[in-house]
Amino acid sequence: MSKVFFSATKLPMLKKKGIIKPDADGYYELIVGGLNTHNNTGAWYYTIEGVRELFGPGSLLHRRIANGCLRAEVNHPKKRPGETDERFFERMLDIDRDNVCAHFKDLWLDENFGRNHPEYNNPHLVAMMAKVKPSEPKGNILKESLENPNENVCFSIRALADEGFYQGKRIRVLKEIIAIDLVNEGGLLIASKWDSPATESIGNITEDDSRAGEAMRITQSMLTRIANDTRVGMATESSRDAVEFLSQKHFKTASKPIYAKW
Repeated sequence: MSKVFFSATKLPMLKKKGIIKPDADGYYELIVGGLNTHNNTGAWYYTIEGVRELFGPGSLLHRRIANGCLRAEVNHPKKRPGETDERFFERMLDIDRDNVCAHFKDLWLDENFGRNHPEYNNPHLVAMMAKVKPSEPKGNILKESLENPNENVCFSIRALADEGFYQGKRIRVLKEIIAIDLVNEGGLLIASKWDSPATESIGNITEDDSRAGEAMRITQSMLTRIANDTRVGMATESSRDAVEFLSQKHFKTASKPIYAKW
């Protein structure tokens, strides 16, 4: 009787073992995002345009990293039945400590990644690197996956982006990075343990790449409604603070909408 087997092909293709070791403080060096590259479906091209500024002062990402407050949740927040866009967006801006699985110590861009890794056939590829440590209530989920050489670990960026077309490409320009979450299968091919440089040598597509029509338009009027909502318990101090930050930064002089992607 013949048998059919299905197995992971990515590790043999990359000539790796899937084994990754933490540093002395328990942090793993991982790729958590990519730029100047298409997503898994080929539908969107993520450009590095404007992203460098997000790693410096004046961004939500930089503030959270500098304060030691950037953490990963297990999966991205999901919109509940009947939930308004305003309530869902507030939840997107927050990090639920009861759902946290990791803490980020450092986050940086490797702009030479594509040139140093010709196997990806993209010399312009930029990797978003991070030092990640399993942490808090669901840290064991990440830890067990990192220690299992047969299991991949994928991350996905929770972000706000401008979307448009340029020379026939559907482009996404990241405007703010809210958080980076642990997901089952990332929307970008390189945002995983198996692609990380620290790995020893030898479905759900997230970021809504497969559901691009569900992008949420974020406007100044929407942020104003959230800021003025006085109902008790409808928002955390963290999400309200983020709403005010985004309103001041992105809508002080312009009314062009940006889009929430996760």
